Amino acid sequence: MNVAWNDIFKLPEAALEGARRVPKAALVRAGQLTRKQERSLSKVRAVEHVATVQRSTVRIAPHVDDEHDIRAVIFLRIELDGASAAYAEIAGIIHPCFPNPTALLIEHGDEVCISVAVTRMSLAEHGATVVEDMECTGGFDVRDSRYAPFLNALAMDNLPQDDLYTYVCGLLWNAKLARAMPQLGFFPQCVSGREGNLAVLADKAIQLTAERDALAARRRNSELTLNETAKLRMKQRDVERKLDDVIGQVRAICQK
Repeated sequence: MNVAWNDIFKLPEAALEGARRVPKAALVRAGQLTRKQERSLSKVRAVEHVATVQRSTVRIAPHVDDEHDIRAVIFLRIELDGASAAYAEIAGIIHPCFPNPTALLIEHGDEVCISVAVTRMSLAEHGATVVEDMECTGGFDVRDSRYAPFLNALAMDNLPQDDLYTYVCGLLWNAKLARAMPQLGFFPQCVSGREGNLAVLADKAIQLTAERDALAARRRNSELTLNETAKLRMKQRDVERKLDDVIGQVRAICQK
């Protein structure tokens, strides 16, 4: 899928200057990748630097303190090859290759995935940076109308711009909420001050969905007795009730 990414992020032209291909060999060196990670990187067909958000390109101030040295946010387009998307795996390999916070715009067939990582100074190695937090949306179709509010939330003017740290944290927050969309069925947005509750509930929805799906998979085992199947069915229904309750709480928060 050929995605017009800046129609989503709406960055100024200055931020798009200098777009270029990034050799995978450079990632291997920068990230000091293991042989296993190198093999995983073979799923990547192309890496392209598409934008740099920094003071000189968007007039957002850097953020430097005892824990962070954030002077730029790098946007990279990643094109995956093969049948398996492996979004989280690839994101987990590529994000640490860069000292700056990064937004990975991953394309795979008709799906895309957006992964955002915030970096901080390493406590163990002077001058080095590590990934402080990372959120990966999972695969979705940009033409899916349910994702329109999420994509709209990524536009530059809709994100905090106190400094580059608040900006990238805004990207990260929206990616976190989008990760829960398959469970919730909608993009959750709440008023200021309720973000903590929403984050907890979104994580709970993801956890309960995984638990429900695991129970459903166990029930398909043909070697189970009727009694074992019945017990699993009861557990699954209990999890589904809890999930419905969590979704209801999210809706309530988002309506206020």
